Amino acid sequence: MKKNFLCLGALFGLLASVAAAEDAAQRGQTNFMRVGCYQCHGTNGQGNDAGPALTPNTLPAIGIASFIRFSAGRMPVYPEEVLSDSEIADIVAFLESVPPPPAADSIEILKNLKPTD
Repeated sequence: MKKNFLCLGALFGLLASVAAAEDAAQRGQTNFMRVGCYQCHGTNGQGNDAGPALTPNTLPAIGIASFIRFSAGRMPVYPEEVLSDSEIADIVAFLESVPPPPAADSIEILKNLKPTD
């Protein structure tokens, strides 16, 4: 009986950590949109002409935080008063939660395209 309670406790702990990660990703997506990251990096971090892709190969949190705080390029710097360290961590959680795009050869309409000369 005690073993069942231990397994049940571990299951609840796992579910709580999954829920916490989902909450962090949701907060991160909200902040990603709030401070305008999407304008240059796309709504899912896929990148566009103005900014590089941030997914699916997301930099480690320390790298993203450093770039956000000390960018020397076209990207604006976000001080902690605008974007806290915990909000940056949530943004990283959001970016890490974005699934990679499907392979081109798995998209039906693209399978039948012929290269043009």
